[in-house]
Amino acid sequence: MEIKTITLPTRQIEVEIYAPAETTDKVPAILLLHELYGVIDAYREDAQDLANRGYLVYVPNLYSGGAVKYCIRAMVAKAGRTNAADSEVNKEIHVLLDELKVDLRSNGRLGMLGQCLTGGYVIQMAKREDMLAPVVYHHSFGIEGAGVPKTESLDEIRILQGHWSEQFDPFCPARKRNKLIQQLGDRVEAYTYPMPHGFRTVSRDRPESALVWQRTVDFFDRELKQI
Repeated sequence: MEIKTITLPTRQIEVEIYAPAETTDKVPAILLLHELYGVIDAYREDAQDLANRGYLVYVPNLYSGGAVKYCIRAMVAKAGRTNAADSEVNKEIHVLLDELKVDLRSNGRLGMLGQCLTGGYVIQMAKREDMLAPVVYHHSFGIEGAGVPKTESLDEIRILQGHWSEQFDPFCPARKRNKLIQQLGDRVEAYTYPMPHGFRTVSRDRPESALVWQRTVDFFDRELKQI
């Protein structure tokens, strides 16, 4: 693992980088975003697992630059509540993806995973033409409709894999999940599970969490490795 500092429009951010060992080939690249807990060992384990499977993985610390209350700030701010495409945070995620794409170890094929408070960013980034494998776990940003402003279209999204809880989830209620699935139609690969929020953190030891991860990896393999 190595650490890289990336300059964003308003701050600098630290990014942990996990790369496949013993290969000089360019490989697909994945941006893995943490949730409320910050960059904890659970995400490092998942990033390393992806690297072992042949992916270049960026794990940005969204609390960098003094933004310790980053998620809370973004959630209560208007931009966070609406998750607008042109919000400051979504502009930052675009920069991170651009940096990942031009990394000399990347072959330019991009995937992304966001969860809870960063899940909404995946929906916006899925609109990018170069975003080939976007995955979201129980997106919590964006109060309106499907998780993006009602005035914004989702027509640009080619494909999205989503994982949500069947149980009561105050952070991502069923109405928002169902609205997103309805709008995307056959462009979404949707799964629900009988376990609470936090699929790869608080619910990590449950067998359903292993199924979430296997489906995620299978999706990345299918969309990023098969040309």
